[in-house]
Amino acid sequence: MDSGSLNQNAGGYQAPVGALPLRNLEVATTRVSFMDPSRSLVNNGVLLESRRTLPTTIWTPRRQGQFPLVIFIHGYNIGPMAYQRFCSALASSGYVVAAPSFPLEDPSQGHGLNRLDIPNEALDVSFVISTLERSASSFQLEPGKIAVVGHSDGADVALLDGYGNGTIDSRVQAIVADAPDPISAPTGHTKVPLLLIQGTADSVVPYSSSQSVFNQLEVPIYYLSLIGADHLPPIANETSWTNSLDKGVVDFLDATVAMRGDGISSLSTQMGKLPLTRLLVK
Repeated sequence: MDSGSLNQNAGGYQAPVGALPLRNLEVATTRVSFMDPSRSLVNNGVLLESRRTLPTTIWTPRRQGQFPLVIFIHGYNIGPMAYQRFCSALASSGYVVAAPSFPLEDPSQGHGLNRLDIPNEALDVSFVISTLERSASSFQLEPGKIAVVGHSDGADVALLDGYGNGTIDSRVQAIVADAPDPISAPTGHTKVPLLLIQGTADSVVPYSSSQSVFNQLEVPIYYLSLIGADHLPPIANETSWTNSLDKGVVDFLDATVAMRGDGISSLSTQMGKLPLTRLLVK
């Protein structure tokens, strides 16, 4: 579909004109550790811990006020700090960004790695949201404004939190999935908007995976291809595609969650002008 289709089909997400977008704010970084005693950590049938421990890095704008919450989900065999550049960029645009370390995806936790833990990570995300909400004022959170952003395996987790049958978190208002695998689990009934991103030269996740997700979900979707980009460099480092990726994500969150700027009505036009990209919508 062309970019004009979204405005016709996404009527439920026509955001009103809101406050001006925020950009280039100073950012503070803190680290906390959240522990969920209600669920144990199990790897290949072996009980490792009686609770799930989630060390979490939080980037917050150095400015008075309240800001929407973004949960960022890292990929496989890597930790949140590999994405420090991206998380700080989101925070500098007026978001509190919380990035948990997942026990069977982050090698620094020392528990081994197991992608079969992905459904548990979707529940971890909901636990982190609930924990942060209980201290909303301490973390400068704007009530009721939450998004989930993930890369690679983290994108798979984000899709579960947005659309997975039995794992949907109804508090989440927008999903960003960068280089996800095709959806393999049943999906629930929801219309939460999705920003789908992938490099066309991805050497880790086949580029066709994002096209599969685009076809699998019947929700408002912006599908942003980074022409010639690989898997990790655009989000982790400074590349030719990094500015387009950052701007696309921030503009999407501004329109769908923060209600800043002109809202959804102009988003497809904005994103359609990003260099080195191709945009499809539905």
